[in-house]
Amino acid sequence: MKNQWRVIVGFILVIVVVLFAIFNNQQVPVSFGFTEIQGPLILIIIGSALIGALIAILTASTSLFRQKKTIKEQEKEIASFKTANEAKIHEEVQKVQREYENRIAEIRATYEAQLADKENALNQLTMRKRNNEQLGDTQPLDYYD
Repeated sequence: MKNQWRVIVGFILVIVVVLFAIFNNQQVPVSFGFTEIQGPLILIIIGSALIGALIAILTASTSLFRQKKTIKEQEKEIASFKTANEAKIHEEVQKVQREYENRIAEIRATYEAQLADKENALNQLTMRKRNNEQLGDTQPLDYYD
């Protein structure tokens, strides 16, 4: 919709310039500094309008090309930042996973050691009970000693 208004306004301006040129059709001199030419005012007005339009287009296109170049450079920079960021995230995830795996291994080793200690204590109590039974001692066995 925005571009349609631009086209409509441009078309209206062209019509105004053409009408202005048609109403002013007498011969006029134009001086370029080093030479002077005579021509109908209609051609001078239309020629001046075309030269102005060309200057505007050239100015706008160079600005547009610079903006496109800047956008491409920034898109490349963003892509490199994303790649670097993803690599850092991957490294940090692996680091945290290794830390958790090491912590789990430590806890498992502690658990296994405590379990082995409890089994040894249980075996000792069982051996003591058997020895007491063989000797005739009927004292109840206390597992919580």
